[in-house]
Amino acid sequence: MKAEKGFIFPSTMVIVLFCLLVVTHLSTTLISDKKFYFETEQKYILENLMTVAVNQTLKELRNTSGELQQPKTITTQNGSFTYKMTAVSSELTEVNIKCETIENRKYQASYQYNSLKNEISVWSENLKIWYGIKKT
Repeated sequence: MKAEKGFIFPSTMVIVLFCLLVVTHLSTTLISDKKFYFETEQKYILENLMTVAVNQTLKELRNTSGELQQPKTITTQNGSFTYKMTAVSSELTEVNIKCETIENRKYQASYQYNSLKNEISVWSENLKIWYGIKKT
């Protein structure tokens, strides 16, 4: 017993330090995973909102021949979308769509609808804010 000379305390400290490092690593991994899953969920919500908005605008374009000058906003339980339709020519209508989730993730797209061919002719999209970082 007298030959140990304080070996227990340093070895205990090394084991405790190792356990703290393992706990720290596991907690940072968990936080990273939670952020990833949240952002992925927001992306799918935005895609769903955009799909609903495009279907709504196509239905409105096919049912009415007049154009909508004022922006129209529709709110769902996951977010909202705003669209504005303007006539480019007698056969082309440009539609601008802006989607936003409850957590302020934004997505913007526009397309041109050809009423003679009854199809979308030009599509362009802009991901405005993603992962909390503004992109230009």
